[in-house]
Amino acid sequence: MPRGEQVPSGVVVWFQKNGWMDSNLMLKYIDYLNDVRSKNGTQKDPAMLVYDSFKGHLEESVKRKFYESKFDLAVIPGGLTSICQPLDVSINKPFKDNLRKEWHAWMASGGAGETVAGNLRHARFSDVCLWVKHSWEAIDDEIIIESFKTCKISTALNESDSELEISDNSDDENNANSDKEGDDVVSSNDVSSDDVSSDNE
Repeated sequence: MPRGEQVPSGVVVWFQKNGWMDSNLMLKYIDYLNDVRSKNGTQKDPAMLVYDSFKGHLEESVKRKFYESKFDLAVIPGGLTSICQPLDVSINKPFKDNLRKEWHAWMASGGAGETVAGNLRHARFSDVCLWVKHSWEAIDDEIIIESFKTCKISTALNESDSELEISDNSDDENNANSDKEGDDVVSSNDVSSDDVSSDNE
């Protein structure tokens, strides 16, 4: 982060030089998921991660670590994320709509001002992180649950999903609701979508 800026509480930010998800970030992401599951007591519960066929997801080191961490993997074939991936089906649009509202409100309040040359100054990274946090928190849990059901990702074969609920990680522990951008996680007791790190197909 630039000098003088801090990542808001409840947000995790990871950087990669070219802006793409890669196998190194995926390995870090698995450590993050393991830490979350350890803290909320679901480490021994069966879990499945549904993600697209981006090459960074399919590296042998990544698949091996998921296996060692007791995650079942379901890879969505190319061209089918709009049908099979909860984020694409129902979540990304309201999230981006919320993010656009945050930006409009910021611009309406004067933004970051202008440079000497009269150009608009860009938003601070910490402000953008806060917009992302607010945009995610504004999405109703029911939208996320219904998105998983629409994609037929269910904890029960009869789709009753009596135990399907959203897991809310404590802000005090700085567990981000971040990585919603391409990976969707289902366990027998919780559902969480994680996309800080931004995932590109």
